[in-house]
Amino acid sequence: MATLKQILANRQNAKKSCGPKTEDTKAIVSQNRLRHGLCGDFRVLDFEDQGQFDELLEQFVRDEKPVGSVEHELVIKMARHTWMSNRAIRMQDACLLVQPQTPEQKASGDNGLAVRDDLELYVRYQIQNDRAYQRASQELIQRRKERLKAEIGFERKKAQEAAEQRHEEIHNHRVERHK
Repeated sequence: MATLKQILANRQNAKKSCGPKTEDTKAIVSQNRLRHGLCGDFRVLDFEDQGQFDELLEQFVRDEKPVGSVEHELVIKMARHTWMSNRAIRMQDACLLVQPQTPEQKASGDNGLAVRDDLELYVRYQIQNDRAYQRASQELIQRRKERLKAEIGFERKKAQEAAEQRHEEIHNHRVERHK
């Protein structure tokens, strides 16, 4: 158990903390816990190509043609989850290690393949990102259906009003002719 004197000394020392001060050092320290980039905030990692992600995102925007900021955000989510799923697949590939075969293994037909322990983790992240992509895609589809229903309903209402107006004009015209 710490004494009162030790507790006070610890509090005094804590006030002298020398954490990162500049933006550069803060950026460096923010990467300390980064292991594989498959969870947490999305970012294109240093060894990945930002230009390729930008191309992927632009392709999604061209293909999906989002209307409004919500649909655009859903398309961005879809592109990010595709990127993350592909990252997980690349990491899965790195988990498969081909080892040199001994003559006995060659004779028995063993493939000399070893699998790292973290393969299961990367498979889980791939599945998670594939499901997140599906959710964003389904939400985008649902929003489009609702928007289309609203547009169709508006068009039907306009057509119905126009038909009522024509019917009324015909009725008024007949009434005038009858007089």
